[in-house]
Amino acid sequence: MELTALVTSSLDPAQVRRRAVEAATRLVDAERASLLVLEKRRGRLFFDVALGDDTGALSRMRIMPGQGIAGHVFESCTPEIVHDVAADPRHLVAADSTTGYVTRDMLVVPLSCRGEKLGVLEIINKREGSFTPRDLELASALAGQIAIALMNARLLARVRSAYLEAWVYAAVLAIALTAAGAWLLSALR
Repeated sequence: MELTALVTSSLDPAQVRRRAVEAATRLVDAERASLLVLEKRRGRLFFDVALGDDTGALSRMRIMPGQGIAGHVFESCTPEIVHDVAADPRHLVAADSTTGYVTRDMLVVPLSCRGEKLGVLEIINKREGSFTPRDLELASALAGQIAIALMNARLLARVRSAYLEAWVYAAVLAIALTAAGAWLLSALR
């Protein structure tokens, strides 16, 4: 899948997330898409990437797992198509009010890897017609690849951090040994 290669071709987490959202809109021919990621410390989902939100208003918004359609999909780990968002009682009207955008229909898939819930990918407003089970299947496949790419990028960041920490410790040890050696030489004279 060409889109999967696009998403997984970078180890920069921000770039992976942005490419994922762009790929999702192209994959199912939708107007917009967003990536909501779990903020582990606070247990909330935030809009990490929101294509079409030129105001940045969604990036300040936080939702709890179970809140809204995206929060429900995150909590249940079950992908969903909602054909009439306005009629769904879970719809977060505040998101549309904040951006001035009208969400008609939505396809939402969970992102998880190795049993860890990472977030959700929501794809908004099919350009022509309605979202189909095939769209859900394609988005779910892409979501699996996105989750793996996100997890790999996180692991690489941890490895880089550990490497840097080890390098700093080695440098401090080298300085200490040099100083100790100099002190020992001066003490022996």
